[in-house]
Amino acid sequence: MPVLRDGGPWIWVTWLTKPLAGETSCEWASWFKSQYDGKTWTRVPSDFDEVTWKMGHTELLHRLAADHRQQGFVVTLEDQNQVTLRGRIATVSGKPDLVARDGNEVRIVDAKTGRPKASDSIQVMLYMYLLPLARPEYKGCTITGQVAYQDHVVDIPAHAVNQAFIDSVRKLIGRLGGETPALRVPSGRECRYCDITAADCPDRMEGSQQPAATTDQF
Repeated sequence: MPVLRDGGPWIWVTWLTKPLAGETSCEWASWFKSQYDGKTWTRVPSDFDEVTWKMGHTELLHRLAADHRQQGFVVTLEDQNQVTLRGRIATVSGKPDLVARDGNEVRIVDAKTGRPKASDSIQVMLYMYLLPLARPEYKGCTITGQVAYQDHVVDIPAHAVNQAFIDSVRKLIGRLGGETPALRVPSGRECRYCDITAADCPDRMEGSQQPAATTDQF
């Protein structure tokens, strides 16, 4: 049986990205993960090839690190970049792949091996917002971002993290960290990729598509 997290709701950055990007409609899944200790509920078995993904991600990240060092940046990777910020509503935590610094100029880079999505850029924007709040050494720096794919990069300017973005982030954190369950929006497509079982989500749908109806109206 799922047990509430000690210390209150805890939100991993990637649980924010798809709802903010509109790539998922069901905020309840992120609410559930934020509220309940991940060791106390059972996940749907996954056929994701994690070993291949890790190898590709590591290779890309090492190439990015070498490129930035050649440009004169001081580079820190993954665990060195841990961000944990405890607020009134919830604790938000994340781990940027790469942070490159040259004086007061800071670039946050996330390596992506899949097809490009809007949520990739939003993930970097979240790091850009959270890093100077959680790590005093980055306060006052100009922070830009970059999503690096295998064959191209997407640059994110500092001004992308504007007040409208920050307001949207805060509202979502409020919904995920609140006691009232977030909106549950089951659909074949989203449920197909959700790792929460029907034991914890009785509205879970099986199958990937709504069957087509027929009509004689056109």
